[in-house]
Amino acid sequence: MDDIITQVSPDNAESAPILQEQQQQQNSQYEGNEEDYGDSLIHLNIQENHYFVTRDQLMSLPESLLLCLFPSGVFLDRCGQVIANLTRDDEVYIVNFPPDCFEYIMEIYTKAHDDLYNHPVEKFFDRPSSSFVSNAKGFFGLSSNNSISSNNEQDILHQKPAIIVLREDLDYYCVPQEEFQFDSTNEENNEDLLRHFMAQVKMAAGSYLTSKTSIFQGLYSSNRLKQQQQQQKIEKESNSSSNTKSTSKKLGPAEQHLMDMLCSSGFTKETCWGNRTQETGKTVISSLSLCRLANETTAGFRQKFNEAKAKWEAEHKPSQDNFITPMQSNISINSLSASKSNSNISTARNLTSGSTAPATARDKRKSRLSKLADNVRSHSSSRHSSQTRSKPPELPKLYDLVPKPNINAKLLLFWRKPARKCWWGEEDIELEVEVFGSWKDESKKIIELILPTNVDPEAELHKIIVPVRLHIRRVWTLELSVIGVQ
Repeated sequence: MDDIITQVSPDNAESAPILQEQQQQQNSQYEGNEEDYGDSLIHLNIQENHYFVTRDQLMSLPESLLLCLFPSGVFLDRCGQVIANLTRDDEVYIVNFPPDCFEYIMEIYTKAHDDLYNHPVEKFFDRPSSSFVSNAKGFFGLSSNNSISSNNEQDILHQKPAIIVLREDLDYYCVPQEEFQFDSTNEENNEDLLRHFMAQVKMAAGSYLTSKTSIFQGLYSSNRLKQQQQQQKIEKESNSSSNTKSTSKKLGPAEQHLMDMLCSSGFTKETCWGNRTQETGKTVISSLSLCRLANETTAGFRQKFNEAKAKWEAEHKPSQDNFITPMQSNISINSLSASKSNSNISTARNLTSGSTAPATARDKRKSRLSKLADNVRSHSSSRHSSQTRSKPPELPKLYDLVPKPNINAKLLLFWRKPARKCWWGEEDIELEVEVFGSWKDESKKIIELILPTNVDPEAELHKIIVPVRLHIRRVWTLELSVIGVQ
């Protein structure tokens, strides 16, 4: 069986037993039993910061994040030994992962699972809950349904909370653009001086790159993009008829497509990394951004729906004038009695006059009675129509009140299938560093490194500005995480 982390077959049974065991037990549901819940807890020690999570919580994270937490694919203790049978008393030790990044991940995923279980989407639709949300239980519970039809895949982005996981692994290399000269003739001392100088340069370069928190800024630093811009500039200069407009930075087709897809799914051009840290003692900077997909499961959509619903109810609230009041009914009865008395008076006058035959009088009496009945029926029909008009209309459907979110369906390509993109970039900068030495000449082209002689070496440090060329390699990992679906 392939390991869930490394996606390769282990060489032996002891290489990756823990996560395989978790995968076999991920369908187990805890109904609130304290003993079972205690057995499901995992104690994580991340750089002496202690966290307690459940197996379901941990296994609901996407593959790209699990690879960062467990590079070897197994649980390790403080001594680096594999934990074969994980219990509540075991302590899983994680070394090379920032605690604030783990808290950032758990905060986003906790909110998404809260929306899944406490604010299900089926409340907005006239459909049973089984067609939307699984009956998974527990905090970060997983769905028991392993198969999803192709028809549901098109609507899964509207029915479930989804998180776009974008990670950047940045490696950089520093190349000073000036020459060096050593005051000492001892090669060992010269190596130490150069090592100290390069360490200061790398630390300063790391601080500079860490401060660049914009996500899409790295796309514009590609070497291929710079070469295209230089070629376009040369072509314009060679063409005499060309205008003097500056060449604007344009991304390549693949980069532009990636940027447009992310911007249409929740990101913006000004979005910054949610977490950006540099590994201690390494020229590696890890960045992570978790973007919640703006679909029907978000709090913003629920707010829009509630506002639209309240506005519609206020506009279509039935008025009191549409209902029949007792005063109106009395008036109708009085008018009906008045018409009846007038008819009786006219009948008596006709009988006393003797101008017509008795049969004709009876016919006239019948015709008057039929008219009276028609009058009563007209009044009842009018009251019925008035009551019909006073009935409030039905509430429109969800998408009649709030427009359906426009979600890029191409995000499904990254669901359960992490995609990676790598590119190189160069940047010439000036860094201020503290070194044992100074500039040898006024033109600042040669740096003279001097071995400290005082008891306090830090007193002989000098701040100088050094031109450095940075060679940067960026690796992006993009993955879509759908909550509530295994």
